[in-house]
Amino acid sequence: MRQSTANLVQRWKDEGPVDLAVLVQWRSDDEWPENSWLPHAEEAFAQKQNALLEILVAELTDAQLATLNLTKLRFEGKADELPEALENAWAAASNPESRDLILEGRIRMERGLVKFESGDLETARDDLTWAEVRLKSVAKASREHDLSLLNKAAFHLMIGEELMALQVYGDIPRNGEHAPETVAFSRLGASRILANHGDVPAAIRHSWVSFNLSRQQNMNDIMLQAGSTFLMLASDSMYDNAVPMEKQIEDAKPRSTDQPAGEPRVLPIEVSDVFKTCIESWDGDVSGQDRGDLLGLLFAGHMLGRVGEIEDIMSKPDDVEDMMLVAAVLQVIDPEKVEPWQNRLNQLAKITE
Repeated sequence: MRQSTANLVQRWKDEGPVDLAVLVQWRSDDEWPENSWLPHAEEAFAQKQNALLEILVAELTDAQLATLNLTKLRFEGKADELPEALENAWAAASNPESRDLILEGRIRMERGLVKFESGDLETARDDLTWAEVRLKSVAKASREHDLSLLNKAAFHLMIGEELMALQVYGDIPRNGEHAPETVAFSRLGASRILANHGDVPAAIRHSWVSFNLSRQQNMNDIMLQAGSTFLMLASDSMYDNAVPMEKQIEDAKPRSTDQPAGEPRVLPIEVSDVFKTCIESWDGDVSGQDRGDLLGLLFAGHMLGRVGEIEDIMSKPDDVEDMMLVAAVLQVIDPEKVEPWQNRLNQLAKITE
């Protein structure tokens, strides 16, 4: 299975610096094709590994460099420069002397994202669909095709088409050729949609798959999100005689619309193991206005009788920005510690008025 681009960058951090020949071998070890360093250059840029980026940039074509520039502009928040950069990238990729069909699909996808951000939904839909069809035909299961699928699903979610997004996620098989991080993202997204539509057993299975794949790939952010989603869904459905999750996943079959979802059942040891792993991977930060990951930990800690293991969540009321997390802490914290949390809830309520 092709490894995440983060794998090579992490290896550079651990064993580098090394020369291009060694990087080529590392790329081969990770089962990446030899036709482009662009995905790894984008990862090196994102992780601020400038020495590695300098080596990789020297191996990129003009079209790949123009595409990397799109990534940089988006990462740096320079949205006003994207339209012109897109035109330059398209010109480079569609040049008859060096035409790159894959990058044409990637750039059309990027244009779709820009159109969406500007409110032109129909053009965005057309661009994202065109890009996904093109990439499926010329580079199926490549990183670019994976990105087009995930962005198409995100588009459907943003405009309230959850079932359309679920269908796109379904086009990414768990045991196919897609990168593990793509499968992990898609299964987390599918889990949330299924939970919203009342199919909790299926949502639990998908979050379990996402959690384990992201753990294997050292993707801590997605692992924490998937793990906390699993904990939120499964912590009040623990049974000692439950079927192990891997067996549930192996035996799962498509459910008709008129068939009941059934009752979720999960082994306590599986919930406990996910809880432990999430605690160990959490960096201690409680800031941010949407901390569903910490809500999941708090809920699981309460259900498992292990709230004491997440005391750090409940020790920084002034740093917490998520009102739902503050309200949840108030439900489980010792009575003598309630006052600062109640004050924080009042402060956040005034901010949102």
